[in-house]
Amino acid sequence: MDHPEKIKISSDFIFAKVLLIGFLGFLWLLLTDHRKTKTDELGWYVLIFIALSLLLYYLFSRPAIYYDEKFLYVIKGTKLNIEIPLGNIQSIKYSVIGFGRACYSYKIKYLNVVNEMKSVRIFPKVFSDPFAKFIKCVEKHNPGVRGSNWSFGINELFDEIGEQECV
Repeated sequence: MDHPEKIKISSDFIFAKVLLIGFLGFLWLLLTDHRKTKTDELGWYVLIFIALSLLLYYLFSRPAIYYDEKFLYVIKGTKLNIEIPLGNIQSIKYSVIGFGRACYSYKIKYLNVVNEMKSVRIFPKVFSDPFAKFIKCVEKHNPGVRGSNWSFGINELFDEIGEQECV
């Protein structure tokens, strides 16, 4: 989906996808050549193949996230899934959970149309940094937005239990 007036802030994970597809291809060759593969190693290969396939599915199912001067857009596939006014964003917190640039992500909490607290996880793009501009744009619309640029790894688990992650 092309958005010329919107700025994309989420990663496509192209390198990770290519690497995982290559590794899965190699494992597939090991699994299909069962005459040369040791029987005791076959079970481990199957488990690794399943785990990496699930990880690859997760990477391909991540939504594309864009923003403009008024909204944050969460797009799954080719259709708009969620449109969040920047003024409804309550917090933008750094998280070590993920595998974006330097293995991190951001968890954004916002109020939806019925004033329920929801959250969305963003894995920033690798070779550009439009995320800092996004934070400044959100602060312009909501000066009281809470943010952090650090994490102990599990601190987000104890931060306001009760919201639901949408994607």
